[in-house]
Amino acid sequence: MSLVVTVVAPTAPATAWSLWSDVGSWPVWNPECVSATLDGPAGEGTVLDLTLRHPRGREFITRPRVSATVPGREFGWETRGLGFRATTHTTFAARGDDTLITLRGDTVGPLAFTYRMTMTDRMLAVLYTRMLDALVDEVRS
Repeated sequence: MSLVVTVVAPTAPATAWSLWSDVGSWPVWNPECVSATLDGPAGEGTVLDLTLRHPRGREFITRPRVSATVPGREFGWETRGLGFRATTHTTFAARGDDTLITLRGDTVGPLAFTYRMTMTDRMLAVLYTRMLDALVDEVRS
């Protein structure tokens, strides 16, 4: 299953990427993030410790690993569970003076449905949209 959310931020890609890749600052501008830390530099394999708000209001903890970092262009992470892999990949592309930000979530594997029982497409769409809207609000302020 795949889900894609796209927004346009009124800033350069490097600025948007800088905010997004500074995981430790997420709780400052992202109302969906309760806490966030990286276990090292933002490079492939680094573990993110995230406490996020589920769209239904409860908090949940996830510990994905960074799977992609290209400064100014992309940042992604991956969560693995028994029988599934959930990836989140965000890209930043210049669109005139603005930035087109695309967040894509994919869940694959024989037991992917177990993850989707808790994080349905609708729930992920709400979570991703709120996160990206908060990023846009942050660059506007």
